[in-house]
Amino acid sequence: MIKGHARQVIIVPKKGSASILPTVIKENFLCYYLSDDYAFFIDLQDKFKGVVEIKNLSGLFDKTFQDMKESILELVSGVNKKYSSYAWWGGRVASKSTSATPLFLNIVYFLCAKRLLQEQNVNMVFIVNSPALSACISDFSRKQGYEVNDCRNQLYGWSEGLKRYLYYIAQIGSFTLKSLKNRLAALKALQPFMQKKSHAQKRVVIRSWITQDICNKSTEFKDRNFGYLPQWLRSRGYEVWILPMFFNLSVSMDKVYACMKDHDQAFLIPEHYLKISDYVRALFNGYKVFSQRIEELRFEDVDVAPLFNEILRRQGFDVHLCMLNLSCHALKRLKQAGFEIDSFYYALECNAPENQFVLSCRKYFPNADVVGFQHTAFFQNQLAYHLALGENEHHPLPDKIIFSGPVYKDLYRKSRFPVGILADGPNLRFESVYLNRVEEKDVQDSHGDEKRLLLPLTFSYNLAFELFVKVRDALRDMGEYTVYIRTHPLLSKKVLIKFLGKIDMKNYIFADEGTMQEWLSKMYAVVSTGGTITILEAVSFGTPVIRLIPDNTFYYDPFSTSNYPLKPVNTSLEIRGQLQSIDEIQKSGKGVFAAIAKEALSDYFSEPNEENLKIFL
Repeated sequence: MIKGHARQVIIVPKKGSASILPTVIKENFLCYYLSDDYAFFIDLQDKFKGVVEIKNLSGLFDKTFQDMKESILELVSGVNKKYSSYAWWGGRVASKSTSATPLFLNIVYFLCAKRLLQEQNVNMVFIVNSPALSACISDFSRKQGYEVNDCRNQLYGWSEGLKRYLYYIAQIGSFTLKSLKNRLAALKALQPFMQKKSHAQKRVVIRSWITQDICNKSTEFKDRNFGYLPQWLRSRGYEVWILPMFFNLSVSMDKVYACMKDHDQAFLIPEHYLKISDYVRALFNGYKVFSQRIEELRFEDVDVAPLFNEILRRQGFDVHLCMLNLSCHALKRLKQAGFEIDSFYYALECNAPENQFVLSCRKYFPNADVVGFQHTAFFQNQLAYHLALGENEHHPLPDKIIFSGPVYKDLYRKSRFPVGILADGPNLRFESVYLNRVEEKDVQDSHGDEKRLLLPLTFSYNLAFELFVKVRDALRDMGEYTVYIRTHPLLSKKVLIKFLGKIDMKNYIFADEGTMQEWLSKMYAVVSTGGTITILEAVSFGTPVIRLIPDNTFYYDPFSTSNYPLKPVNTSLEIRGQLQSIDEIQKSGKGVFAAIAKEALSDYFSEPNEENLKIFL
């Protein structure tokens, strides 16, 4: 810094950063990238290589989040309490899901920028993807005595507002068209269920996710989240209806409903009961969420209300969420028609569609039990799985939460869920964890000269790209390793292959056929950026797992045991070190991973039996 000149902070919008950076950056500036778009980050690094080093947050993001996690939780819980309403609980901000909205990324980015500004007395450039984040960093920087230059175009606010309103119109049109298509398809393929009273022992409704697997050739229905629970309940004299939530469909709704007709399971289709006013009300609730404005909200001596309001505007009229919330309005119509329902079960993931559903069950069927089934992993860094002190008093919660493994009961208790609603149950979803098990010696000796690494991908392209780059760097000049990539249904293989070619990644094979356990039996180790149950499957199988903390986003680790010999790492160099550690541990002959596998299997996956299934009766 030149003597007599104020320190400078320059804020550059991500869009247009490639052309803006050369005009503003100087030799004595530090440049930080505050976005989770990893492919764009790689492009920027390549473009400015040898000119300026563009840094991401690396370990600082996770460290800052861990330090401030409780404060962020209290902040959002307070907002939920203040603005609590039926419409509000149907939005994504209310769910506190760190993966469903950029709000929490932007909060942590702000906190990281704050730390950097306080700890490093130098000129800085921040590349950001959020005008509200720019405003918060600018506000704090000025308070610290920095001279601030925000490079956003002056016309940005006006043009962004116009685009936003056009987007709302498009969303309303999309919702209307999808609703009409779904309604016509449902009425054409399936008959409404008209029986108001049932002679069964109990009538239960299971709200669960339905994928295009419903169109397989088998007529025996197996629920994605609840396994064969519907059949088991029917064998006990229960009348069971599946209330579907559709996910990852690449076929038309006409075909989906036609396939549902061929199954031995009865389905409760909202479109059979909804009225036109219900569709309007769903849109109106979406409008009430995005039109809500958060008043001044002080956090770390800065008003962070702009971060909240920006997300509320951007996620207004969320078509997917509005469609899912239609089932809540269907409950009202079922009640008016005189239907009787004894119990509701739903796939508990603590996400946005659950809150209005719980409220609707309570409102229209107050005497029915509302039960959440924890069918998947618990992620410590997913704020949706945590309650702030006193939050259980205003957050929609079920009457009971049934867990698929004993470890989860303790995790939810520590996350401040009421102890009285927590109950142990069976693992109904991941049946394959009990199959094809091998001893650690067999896994170790089955590789020959080749060491196979499995990269199980999750829902995010950004996490996949970061994993590819860091594994590539870790394996440089280590020819004995072959990479196997298991893709995710939400990711395009063409996009993945294009990126792999771009970074010159070689010696990889896709591992999408067969079961996970079949692949685990052939693997030397698994490397994952989190967010996948495969980590638990691998640990419980005895295959070593290297857990990679992402640079600029949240790390979702489903494995909470502290005695695992491989601690989460962040860099390619650390991945390389853990591969060497695995060698040493395996050669010791102590069976470390096999011993942990047995413990993990019993902790995370309770094998179903007649006794633990009775928790659903």
